[in-house]
Amino acid sequence: MVVPDMDIITPIAITSFGYLPDGREVHDYILSNKNGISVSILNYGGIIKSINTPDRYGKFDDILLGYNNLDGYLKDKTYMGAVIGRYSNRIASATINIDGINYPISRNDGSNNLHGGINGFNKVLWNTEIIEDRECSGLKLHHISHDGDQGFPGELYVTAIYKLNDDNELSIDLAATTNQKTVVSLTVHPYINLGDHRHDNINNHHLMIRSNKYLPLGENMIPTGEMRQVEYTPFDFRKMRSIGSMLNNSNEQLNTASGYDHCFVIDNSSIDDDIIAHLHHPDSGRSFTLQSNAPGLQLYTSNYLDDSISGKDEIRFRKMQAVCLEPQQFPNAPNETSFPSTVITPDEVYQHRIVFKFNQDE
Repeated sequence: MVVPDMDIITPIAITSFGYLPDGREVHDYILSNKNGISVSILNYGGIIKSINTPDRYGKFDDILLGYNNLDGYLKDKTYMGAVIGRYSNRIASATINIDGINYPISRNDGSNNLHGGINGFNKVLWNTEIIEDRECSGLKLHHISHDGDQGFPGELYVTAIYKLNDDNELSIDLAATTNQKTVVSLTVHPYINLGDHRHDNINNHHLMIRSNKYLPLGENMIPTGEMRQVEYTPFDFRKMRSIGSMLNNSNEQLNTASGYDHCFVIDNSSIDDDIIAHLHHPDSGRSFTLQSNAPGLQLYTSNYLDDSISGKDEIRFRKMQAVCLEPQQFPNAPNETSFPSTVITPDEVYQHRIVFKFNQDE
């Protein structure tokens, strides 16, 4: 089905993607622009299922890892393409303290809480609204996370707005309000390979991150609280460097995470046009820049993917097959007083804007 409106330049295609075990239907919403780029979004998990962009020769292909069918996403434990919440990344000992009150939260990563818990926002069937716009394709998802959901205090009303415009920008606006003081950190988790989703690895992807410091990891993959300089380390992406060449360095932090699974401290994060990261694949000519107003950017090189699971086209996933760039608040910030606060109150609105701008070499 296509939403019909002659005044809308870029109508949205909507198809069925299957049914949940309780009988509710999942839909696939396809945003597109005049340049042929398309983005597919599921209302299950807010999952970005595919992004089709051209290479330098004009050949379009899907640059996201994922699954052919709903069953793959229902069984998925890697947060493939999903909205992450209530809290991105890890919280130590699955406990938060707000105003002297300890809240035990869902434990799903050893002793930690990871990406919101066992049933985080990646497992939610979101409500949807089509955004009728003359300049872009748009989809609004919204969800109410009730007080006590995964152990977090307060009722949280969350929205995720996706827009694709003719400048090849995919913007994702994440927002939340609460009726009780709580913590929140929302992001998205696409697994990207600019070669295409069948490509073996991300070794020849070249990356820039606008960051002078990163958060080293200690026990159980929790940041130590230190903000360490990137200079003279494999974490120095201030200039474009190939990910593969950096991974080949001997470094105790890379050994700790079996690759990159670290949060970078973004210099002067704001909601303006500042680019915080740039990813380029010389072989295909595809690239994108990334903007965000979050203080951190998690770089994850799909260290824990393995060939026990098949994705699109029945191709088995492989370690280091994709890169995830996840703008977010700092991991474990609710328990680390030296990190920026992630607490919001009933009179505040949490707002996080993410913009991917896709390009290709001439």
